[in-house]
Amino acid sequence: MSRSYACIISKSSCEDAGILSAIAYGFAYRIEMLGDGVLFDVSGLEKLIGDEDKIAQQIVKELERNNISGNVAVAGTVETAMLLARENRGPGHTADSSGAFAQLPLSDLDIDRDTVGVFEALGINRIEDLQNIPADQLIARYGRDFQQVIDVINRKTRRSLTPNIRETNVTWRHELDFPVDDFAQLIFVVNRGLEQMLAAVNKNGWSTEQIDIRFKLDRKADKMYEIKTSFPTLDKAFWLKIIDLRISADPPASGITAVSTRAHFTRPRPAQSGLYAAAKPQPESLLLTVGKIKKLVGEANVGVPALLEKRVERPFTLDAERLPDGTERNADPKAPIIAFTYYQPPIAAEVLVRDKQLIYLRTRYFAGRVTACSGVWRTNSRWWEKAWDTRAWHVEVENGGVYCLQKTGNEWIITGEFD
Repeated sequence: MSRSYACIISKSSCEDAGILSAIAYGFAYRIEMLGDGVLFDVSGLEKLIGDEDKIAQQIVKELERNNISGNVAVAGTVETAMLLARENRGPGHTADSSGAFAQLPLSDLDIDRDTVGVFEALGINRIEDLQNIPADQLIARYGRDFQQVIDVINRKTRRSLTPNIRETNVTWRHELDFPVDDFAQLIFVVNRGLEQMLAAVNKNGWSTEQIDIRFKLDRKADKMYEIKTSFPTLDKAFWLKIIDLRISADPPASGITAVSTRAHFTRPRPAQSGLYAAAKPQPESLLLTVGKIKKLVGEANVGVPALLEKRVERPFTLDAERLPDGTERNADPKAPIIAFTYYQPPIAAEVLVRDKQLIYLRTRYFAGRVTACSGVWRTNSRWWEKAWDTRAWHVEVENGGVYCLQKTGNEWIITGEFD
């Protein structure tokens, strides 16, 4: 018997998870809840309902009957059903067809962004374009791991449905009598909801390190906040403060007509980390401080730096959702740690060049003979996005430090220093 899988993707999946699972159970006994919807096995329904298109239509009718907007797809593999449902931007249904699947963009697949950029630069934008390239050439170019992508576009099953329906969170919801523009006016309401919700989490023997808050807005789309910590806690006062900081940094753009919260279960934090462990500050204090800094300078400007394996102007990104865990180490403990300090703004420089060699460097802060240098590099390795109009060197200055020197046109600047 051939397999068939149905997938429902809904913007209100967090709020309506119970209804979505009930709809899925109406068609199948094996279901898997997703972060944005539900996946279920509809194999064998052809004799009861009809082909895949009629099964999808029947599921859409059930969504409409329950007043839920969502996208539905039915296909022969789990990956195909999920891709079709997530790509269908408007409410409706899609049955498995080579035409619909072949038109999906490559960005929907599990391909890193750099590789997608290369494909798009070559005019390879959709699955059907990638299917025309011999598989052995793609594997030779991108490695054996690319076989997984090839299996997905050829609809060879790699992922199986994993039933996962179990209680993993608790929710609380409150409808307001009239729209409220300022969240500060709802602090007492949210405080009551947190008290009930955290008590329910504790009753189940769990703790939480993520609370989701959804605001139903007046004449606007719902506003969703995912508030995470790097540690589990049931401290209501802490959660209330961190929620207030997060929402005040990004307030909703319209009046609030309803508030719903969801606390996700996680293992409780041990009361004692070790018999001889030194006492440390409570992590709640650190996270509240970080929350206040994010409110001042912007959430995107605070986080743990992560290096990028690229030659770009700033080869790192900030993970705003993560905090350092204190265990970061070099792979080789004996190797020195090299840090780089960016100058804001960059320092203008005068450079003496002789026979295409950097001889002398002078700025308003320091000057000296160039004793060693490496380069030249083009600063941007993403050649398909931006022209290479900047050159860069790493230079060591006599009686000074090691700096990053750049030249754009006829202008020389120092962008930073190695520590």
